Amino acid sequence: MKLTNTHIEKLYKFTKKHYVEYYDVQTELVDHLANDIESICTENPRLTFEQARDTSFKKFGVFGFMNVVEKKQSQMTKKYFKIIFKFVKEWFQLPKIILTILLFTGFYQLQNTSNAYTVYVTVFGFVFIAQVILTIINARTLKKEFNLTQKKWLFKNIINVQGLIQTAFISIYSFQYFFPNNAK
Repeated sequence: MKLTNTHIEKLYKFTKKHYVEYYDVQTELVDHLANDIESICTENPRLTFEQARDTSFKKFGVFGFMNVVEKKQSQMTKKYFKIIFKFVKEWFQLPKIILTILLFTGFYQLQNTSNAYTVYVTVFGFVFIAQVILTIINARTLKKEFNLTQKKWLFKNIINVQGLIQTAFISIYSFQYFFPNNAK
């Protein structure tokens, strides 16, 4: 039996019904199920699509997709972090590394001026506000996209969580700038 687009859509709904949340993970499972269903139907052509699907699903054991989903999410998270790390490595190449060195040198030289604290607090405040705004915009964009497509992407979720983590770190460090330790 050759699976049709209708069968594939049914498999997506089936995986979503069985708590596979992210579309990219669903795609991996649907591909696996589709191949298995085709081989099952080749062995026993009298089976219906649903019977072959259920036979294939039983191979996942008592917990269904849970173990496979955990492994796939872990595997895909590693893959996605490698992609993110590739972009981080690109930052430390010309001309971006020159910009980074110039900014570092500029802030270092700024420490010799009398209004350095004010400049640091202003820059830090600007970065904090920009990060919060970008995190809110990204969260809203993800929510709108999900409402339109009904698909959640693990990669986009990882990027959004990274933004939340950065905002949390910036807010923790803000205490150091806004409430300096003046003890001698």
